[in-house]
Amino acid sequence: MTEEKSTQPVPEDVDSSQVVEEAAREAEQRVANDMAQYMSQFARSFEASARRWELVVYPSMLAFIILAAYGFFLIYQLTSDINKITYQMADIQTSMVNINQNFSSTTNNMNTVAKNMVKITGYMEQMSHDIKEQNAAMGAIVITMRDMTRSIDSMSNTMYYMRYDTQLMGRNIENVSGPMRFMNNFMPW
Repeated sequence: MTEEKSTQPVPEDVDSSQVVEEAAREAEQRVANDMAQYMSQFARSFEASARRWELVVYPSMLAFIILAAYGFFLIYQLTSDINKITYQMADIQTSMVNINQNFSSTTNNMNTVAKNMVKITGYMEQMSHDIKEQNAAMGAIVITMRDMTRSIDSMSNTMYYMRYDTQLMGRNIENVSGPMRFMNNFMPW
């Protein structure tokens, strides 16, 4: 609301400084009234604006709180998982020590196998030498067996002839036995 300008006559005995002061007061009062009016209008528009912002800010704050809680939960889960990984790494370290010991044992066993293979190589060389000697001996046995085969063949032929001669003798004895029987009848004994 604006004030109407006063058109009062100024008395003449009043000093011009008083007039200026009074005009300044009036101007000040008008400015104060205008300022109050503007401030009141600003406060009303600010309240309306604040209500609009409340519709945006409060849900946003709620969403921020939910996201912060979820972020805290994720960080908690991450630290929990890191803790589990730490324990598992300790178990893996123990397993790796055991594997290292097993590899050391395996290396010792392989060294023993290598030494045994060297011994086996020596035995195989001896066996190869012995087999060569046996082959030479078998060659002599084969020659002897051939001689024996010839001798047995010769004996077989001789037996065949002996059988043949025995058959002939049997026939001869049968031929002689008839006259001998006749002679036996004449003999007293």
